[in-house]
Amino acid sequence: MKKLWALALVLMLLSGLVPVQAQSDATVMLGTSEALGKFLVDGKGMTLYLFTKDAPNVSNCYDQCAVNWPPLLVDKDAPLSAGEGVPGKLGKIERKDGTFQVTYNQWPLYYWVKDANPGDTTGHKVGDVWYVINPEQVAVGGNAELGTFLVGANGMTLYMFTKDTPGVSNCYDQCAVNWPPLTLGAGEPLIGGLGIHSMLGTTERKDGTRQVTYNDMPLYFWVKDTKVGDATGQNVGEVWFVVHPPSVMVGENPDLGKFLVTREGMTLYTFANDKPGESACYDKCAVNWPPLTVVKGEVPVAGAGVTGKLGVIERTDGTFQVTVDDMPVYLWFQDVKPGDATGIGQVWSIISVP
Repeated sequence: MKKLWALALVLMLLSGLVPVQAQSDATVMLGTSEALGKFLVDGKGMTLYLFTKDAPNVSNCYDQCAVNWPPLLVDKDAPLSAGEGVPGKLGKIERKDGTFQVTYNQWPLYYWVKDANPGDTTGHKVGDVWYVINPEQVAVGGNAELGTFLVGANGMTLYMFTKDTPGVSNCYDQCAVNWPPLTLGAGEPLIGGLGIHSMLGTTERKDGTRQVTYNDMPLYFWVKDTKVGDATGQNVGEVWFVVHPPSVMVGENPDLGKFLVTREGMTLYTFANDKPGESACYDKCAVNWPPLTVVKGEVPVAGAGVTGKLGVIERTDGTFQVTVDDMPVYLWFQDVKPGDATGIGQVWSIISVP
């Protein structure tokens, strides 16, 4: 068996289709080809696909579609693991038949029935709605100085140019040499990390390429950043800045309506024993109710629909906790997925949104 697998690897090397890892216990890992670069595969190296007619956490592929495009399924309680170098977050959704399908950054994952061997990508661009899944083009990174900010699939910092206007880049020629735009290939689907995907879009540049935008503003790299975490382009010429993603957003569930959540969708709470601008939750309390924090100097960003005023207080341990209308906010350690609100009690409350 090992000899057969070795022979298969040799054949894939000769054809230019090479999984980064031969086999793995990971649910999802990275494969690669000369034509498509890095893309998601399962633990055996079989290519995984995204269906553009799906929605986040919703599969629209059933019946004959699911015969041709089998979903990547796991047991309800099975742990999920990402292979080395896979950014983003894995999750599960329950399908109409009661099975559980793996998601990547909330997008359901599928195989293509005509792929026969690890590294095959014959399902790419089928019907212009099925695509291999390149690692997310935009994710959340950061450093100790600036806190969280947007980064590309390579982990390098992304910037916005204040001389741009919504949907329009004004950076060309030498500017674009120094500040390379983040672009997509023809037909390549746009994938973003949790809490930012809905704010991503594209705009057409003068050369016909598609540049990725965040909140309609074009995104760029900086040529002088050399490693992950560098943000040497911050405030260059007082017109280039890192892009901070929302710290607090609006989530909901059928029982409680709309309420405030983190960027990842986890429920936020307030503590009745706190005072405005002052936390009373430390030690064991803070283990069970982790405060939502930012780095020193970072200004928390409100997502669409957030009505409260965001702020920051310094805790006695020197960390900086986010506040909403001056009240410190927390997570609950027993909430395990977006929409959970199991921490509601006599002194702990969610933050409802009208």
